[in-house]
Amino acid sequence: MRQVAPAIVAITLMVAPAWAAKRKRDLIIPRDCVVQGQEVKTGNYTVEYDDAEPGELVIRSGGREVVRTSYTMRELPKPATADTVVFTNKDGVRKIARIEMKGGKMALQIEP
Repeated sequence: MRQVAPAIVAITLMVAPAWAAKRKRDLIIPRDCVVQGQEVKTGNYTVEYDDAEPGELVIRSGGREVVRTSYTMRELPKPATADTVVFTNKDGVRKIARIEMKGGKMALQIEP
């Protein structure tokens, strides 16, 4: 039994960092916009992402999934001073380009 315990501890230590990378953050989207063709209204949302392994960003409103989209991590020149949603406006359509989290040096770059 003593030999099994160290193996369990080792597996737990390897898996724990993967859990720790998942993030859930409240965010205000200050303007109506479009993400992956889906309209997102001005309001309070929760964003879910993994800052260790970029891939899929989920935007939720009141627990209801509004949209899923791909993202990459983009390094900022200095830590963000506030939670910020950066938009693009191409062809008259406002889209989220990047989400910066207060105190973070990395931003979520939304795939077009």
